[in-house]
Amino acid sequence: GVQNKLDSGVRVTEIGFDPEFSKQKLKALIGEYSVKELKKGVEAVMKKIEKHFSKDKNLFMVACLTVQAELIKQVEGHEKLMKNCYPGAGLNFNFTVAQIHGIFDKKSPKQ
Repeated sequence: GVQNKLDSGVRVTEIGFDPEFSKQKLKALIGEYSVKELKKGVEAVMKKIEKHFSKDKNLFMVACLTVQAELIKQVEGHEKLMKNCYPGAGLNFNFTVAQIHGIFDKKSPKQ
């Protein structure tokens, strides 16, 4: 995607001019990922984690925290790319990192 283009030498300021990575396409893509979709995805992953680690609550917690940390890392990385490649465009996901924490907090078992 965008990171591969940047790694191949395309300048940050040129990304938005590539038809494959237009601002309109990015807006449409962002629009597909609402808090509701995020919650559904997290619930599906949590069910799979629970299936594999149901006998060990501590391992389940570690797996959940690892998935949460990776999701946040990826979201923040994509937000940084959006800000750098489309400056002033005001492009953001339709959810926040705080909402990600809230979704995981509601789904994770308490210790």
